[in-house]
Amino acid sequence: MIALRIENIKEFMARLFAGDMFDRFHVSECEVTTFVTFHAGGKLHPEWFDTEERREQEKTDVPEIVTWQQLKPYIFSLIKGKKTPEKLRIDFCHYMENGDCGSLRIQYEKEELIVFTGYMQKEFSLDKEKKIEWDENCLKFIQKNEITSTHLE
Repeated sequence: MIALRIENIKEFMARLFAGDMFDRFHVSECEVTTFVTFHAGGKLHPEWFDTEERREQEKTDVPEIVTWQQLKPYIFSLIKGKKTPEKLRIDFCHYMENGDCGSLRIQYEKEELIVFTGYMQKEFSLDKEKKIEWDENCLKFIQKNEITSTHLE
């Protein structure tokens, strides 16, 4: 696991909500605390969609989980305005072909923004090569997008 403190919160949030940096990521869970706490689970309910929308969703690599692009406008509507949220937590996930799952958590609380990586193996193994590779890829993703961060111990 890697923990990174994001130095320029305003720039990062602009990329999160106005840009497309995270749009292709799937969201397993999201929580926003303003005057109350709003919770969004990432599991889609296909029966809500009409036939054409359902067909489009089935074309995605994980059709049963919402993408950030789909969820972003709803979450943005909860936080836009003059006041910042008390808390914002977004859990992104990426399912590997081997059944493992990589995660990237964005957590804003008490005027601090931290990004955490995580990796869950489908089957128990002492081999941590895939976990290390996931952490390195997440770090490269943050650096490639020119997000200034400090590595936390």
